Order: sequence, then C-alpha cells, then structure tokens
Amino acid sequence: MPFLFIPLWCAVSVFIAFMGGWRQLAKNYPANNPFLGKKFYFQSASMKWMTNYNNVLTIGANREGLFLSTLFIFRLGHPPLFIPWTEITFKEKEGKFYNRCEFRFARCPDIPFTVSKKLREKISISREENIPIIP
Repeated sequence: MPFLFIPLWCAVSVFIAFMGGWRQLAKNYPANNPFLGKKFYFQSASMKWMTNYNNVLTIGANREGLFLSTLFIFRLGHPPLFIPWTEITFKEKEGKFYNRCEFRFARCPDIPFTVSKKLREKISISREENIPIIP
C-alpha cells in the first residue's frame, strides 16, 4: 500500500497546482534568485477553484516584491515564486465573519491570491511601500 501513496501524493500536488493557478504563476513569476527579506512561515491563502493552502506557505516581502513558497513536501508542482510589486494590486474583501485581502497579478489577472487582512498588513509593513489598490 505505501508504494501507491507516493505516486498519489505527487499526482494530487500537481493537480492542486494546476487547478489553483500556481503553475501559471510559476511560468510568469519564477523565483530565480534566493529571496532576501522578511519571511512569514506556516501561512495560509486561497486561490481559484477554492484551492486552499492552509498553514503550508512561506510568504516573504521586500522592497522589490512578494515571495511565495510551499513546504517541501508540497513543492512538486509548486516551485517558489517571486512577483514584483509593480505587477501586484489588491483589494480588501469584507464579510460578516472575516476580513480578507485579494491580490491580483498583472500577467495572470484571473488568479486570485487571497490572504487574511492581518497577513496583508504584515506584508505591507515588510515592503516599506504601499501597494496600488484596485478601485
């Protein structure tokens, strides 16, 4: 039975990356260099098709851009990303039970990247500049 688990794990990881849009982001925003900046470990976000990354993300921010990575065991299909701030906009989303922030990326505008408002505030403080807001 264990010999079936590893291929299944790999297939599911790649499928999630495809469905949520991570693969498309990776084609447009690969992290080609080591990230130098503040990182927040074990973070959560959601993407399209209700794809959730609960407590498996490392999210970083510096003056140049936003860094996104998954825990090693989820890395298949999820290479690290680096998105320049010039490519990012966001809007606040308020609900009855939550306050979220939805990031959008210029080269992949159909892929939302939604985080908690608290995490968005940490990211903003770390980058030392404002992110353009979608009207």
